[in-house]
Amino acid sequence: MASFLRMGRNERGTASVELAFSLMIFLFVAFGIVEFGSIINERNALTQLSREGASLASRNLTTPQNMMDLLGSTNNALDFKNQPSKYHIYLAQITAGTVANNNPVCAVVEDGGLTGSGVVPPALPNCDLPQNLYDYLVYVPGTGATVQQFTVVKVYYEHDPITPVGALAAQFGWGGLSTSNSITMSSTAIF
Repeated sequence: MASFLRMGRNERGTASVELAFSLMIFLFVAFGIVEFGSIINERNALTQLSREGASLASRNLTTPQNMMDLLGSTNNALDFKNQPSKYHIYLAQITAGTVANNNPVCAVVEDGGLTGSGVVPPALPNCDLPQNLYDYLVYVPGTGATVQQFTVVKVYYEHDPITPVGALAAQFGWGGLSTSNSITMSSTAIF
């Protein structure tokens, strides 16, 4: 009888340990799903914003500073309007060379307060434009430039983790450039 009671106690202890272990795994997976969903949502909004900025710039509807103000006042999942220190936008317009200067000219406008080693402006002289596209802007005597302008939009955003799993991932640099407890994401569009 004593051994039967001892066996029942051992099974209760084993069940408690199994429950605790299973609960930890379940919470880790659930927090991971929530964090990953949040990152995907912000990443999609970031990509859409960079594409919209390049699209606006390609239509020449407004000045670069007005376009920057439009992009900075976004009210989507990124909420730039209320959190200017969490983003940085670079708008680089590369215009074709002329008779006076064969090489294209790059003008960069920027907005936002996010800084750090991973936040870099479009690099001169070609403003992050691939060489094959840059060559279209070079003025050739007699024929001119093939294309008149390209626009490069680079958007950086700092994601703050909302779960312990996200904070742990940020510490190890998962998902992007890590700065303390946050993950910096970026998106680039060319039009």
